Parts: sequence; C-alpha cells; structure tokens
Amino acid sequence: MTGTDTTGKSKEVLFTDALLLDGTGLPVRERAWVHVTDDRIGSIGQGASPDFPGATLYKLGGRTLMPGLMDAHVHPANLDVDITTVPAYPPPVFVHKVSRILENDLRLGFTTLRDAGGLDAGFRAAAAQGLINAPRLFLSIAPLTQTGGHGDKRKPGENAIIPRNSLGVFPAICDDEGQMRRAAREMLRQGADQIKVMADGGILSPTGGPGNPQFTVRELRAAVEAAEAAGSYAMAHVYSSMAVRNCLDAGVRSIEHATLMNGETAKRLADQGAFLVPTLVAFDLLFEKADEIGLRPLWREKLLTVREGALASLAAAHEAGARIASGSDLLGPYQGYKGRELALKAKVMGAMNAIVSATRTTAELLRVEHELGVIAPGKVADMLVIDGNPLDDLSVFEPDSGKILLVMKDGRIVHRSPAFPADSDA
Repeated sequence: MTGTDTTGKSKEVLFTDALLLDGTGLPVRERAWVHVTDDRIGSIGQGASPDFPGATLYKLGGRTLMPGLMDAHVHPANLDVDITTVPAYPPPVFVHKVSRILENDLRLGFTTLRDAGGLDAGFRAAAAQGLINAPRLFLSIAPLTQTGGHGDKRKPGENAIIPRNSLGVFPAICDDEGQMRRAAREMLRQGADQIKVMADGGILSPTGGPGNPQFTVRELRAAVEAAEAAGSYAMAHVYSSMAVRNCLDAGVRSIEHATLMNGETAKRLADQGAFLVPTLVAFDLLFEKADEIGLRPLWREKLLTVREGALASLAAAHEAGARIASGSDLLGPYQGYKGRELALKAKVMGAMNAIVSATRTTAELLRVEHELGVIAPGKVADMLVIDGNPLDDLSVFEPDSGKILLVMKDGRIVHRSPAFPADSDA
C-alpha cells in the first residue's frame, strides 16, 4: 500500500496502544484503542481491545492518536504573496498548483479547511469526486470589499477590477447596503458556505492599511442578514478595535486577525459569543521571510504594526474567555507552515488549548461539532497518528518534522508514511 488509499472503499480499522488526545481538552488516555467502521468512529476503550475480525490493525506503541486538524483561515488560491500576479497563471497551471497545496495540507494533518477567499466551488466538487486528494472545504468564494478597500487591489490609475485568479473569481466591490446584500446572495449562489467581508485595511492593501475601518455597520449588517437568511454567517477581516466593534454591532460571527484589539473590545467579543480566529503565523512568516519575499517598505511598516500587537490581543481574548478558533492566512510558497500556528498560540494559551482551538473550537465555529473536532463514538473518523506527543512538542506540526505518520479522513487512510505499515499487513 502506498501513502494514500486510492481504492475509494471504506475500511474497518483498529488502532491500539494509543496515547489518545481526543480534542476535548481532557487529559490524554494511555493504552487506548479506537475502532473505525465505514466513515465513523465506532467504539473507544483502554487496555486490551475486543476482537474485530477483518479490521486493519495499527499498533501505535504509545504514539499519539488525535483528531484531524482544522484551519479556519486559508488561501490555497493565493499562489504568490502579491496576489495581483496570480491571474497570470493559465487555468490548468493554476488548478494543478492549488491542488498540490491542498494535497500537501492533507499530508500535514489538516483534514478540514475554511477558505477565506479565492477558491471556487469546482475544487470542492473535484475533491468530492476523488479527482484531487484534498481536505474538507468550506468556501467563501470571493470577499466583499468597498471601493479602494482591502479586497480591491487596483492601484491608482487602474480602473478594471482585478480578478483573484484566471478562473474568473472576482472580488465583490460594494458601496451601499443594497450592493452588500446582492453580493452576499451572489456568493451564496456560487456555492459559498459563509460570507467574507473586508471590514478593515490590510498589510498588502494598495491604499490604506490596518486601523482603517471599512464599511458602515448598516452595510455590514446587510451582508450578515443575507447570510443568516440562507442559514450561513459572516466572517470579517479586521485589525482595529473600532473595526471589531463595527462587526460585532452588525452581528458578524467570525472575527479574523484582530491584532490591534484592546481588552475592552476583547471582552465584548467574548460576551457576545463571537469567535476569534487569530492568524499569528501569517505575521511571523512574513516578518521572517521579508527579505526573501522582497516585501515593499510600506508593507513592512504595516506588518510591524499588526505583528507587535498580535500576542497581546490574543491574550486579552483568552483572558476574557472568548471562543478562539485556529487560522493561518499564509500566502504563496509558505502555506505548508500552517501547523506552526499552534506553537505560536501555545505561548499564550498553552499547548492543550492551542490544540483544542484547532479541533473542537474550530468545529464549533464551522457548525460541524456534531460530526467533527473530537474523537468520540459516532463522530466522523478524521484522525492523525503522531510520532511523539504534541503536548510536549508542537514542532511535530512543522512541514519537515516527519512526525505525522498517518492521516485518516472520513474513515479512509488518505496519507501514510511508508515507514509506518499496518501490523496486519506485516
């Protein structure tokens, strides 16, 4: 058997002698066993397991068994750091490059991704048909942005709207409540699972930057109402406290970044029951690779502004009891580093809370907690086998660690290290 099960058949699997880190935040369980049948977790126990004739057996020897990781803020379609260059990729090249990013994310242990803008519904269909080996996808299609806002990449003197890629995904430029409502409905029509709004400036914006709130509360509320009418919700790109408060006033469910948010605003976010999706690794990698990227002086200046406040805003939200999910927001060739987000969050939250943020809490954000996010009977079998204990060393999620030995999604082995054979295959 190769590293990926391409048969398309569900198989009965039994994991024994596992260190079970179930994603709930409860202490790990030693010598645990987990039985998987079809796409579901059937039963769990400790010690000697019952006999399951015909099950493929993996004796983990004390290795960690944990839920598949979830990332609530990704951009597989942003093939370059400067996304204005992406539309130049011919469609076949673009599709193959994105597909390889998605396949690599799965190998890195991410079984569920929420795309924050750029992918169209064709990628989700390709994954469902088995044409690409990809994580489960929740799509935003394209963000809603005001004229000159963070999602409008036109430079002064440019008039034509710049697409996000050669497949025809364009930002939705909106300047009043009616346009917001119509654009949100259009994204939903195209297959969006949630609506993304650009409610603040950004590091890579041609004009403005972090701390420049965008859209009025009434405009934001129009998008929220359109999303909620369809059973969905809104997520918002924000940095400043004012932008966060605008989004909370409008009923936005998912607050992204928020690195300039003060303690008072963090408490309000927690009290309102919204989710925070910090993306610490994006700022960390941009800072680390600034010379390699050739980051423009203006972009560097804005990056320093948001990076300096990132841990403080996360600490304020954590102290306030906010629901903290997990995201990465990485661009271009650095997307394989998304697992580093857990180590950065652990500096504030501790390793267990960082892992829970990328499993149970993100499942709650995506409204799939009844199916995903923890290892428990009846849940969908998305699981990882880790060589080591992530609670002791979160570097196991680095792209070159070699510590992710097996990835299961929907009860199927979608990645397995050649050095980790099933015991019943031996």
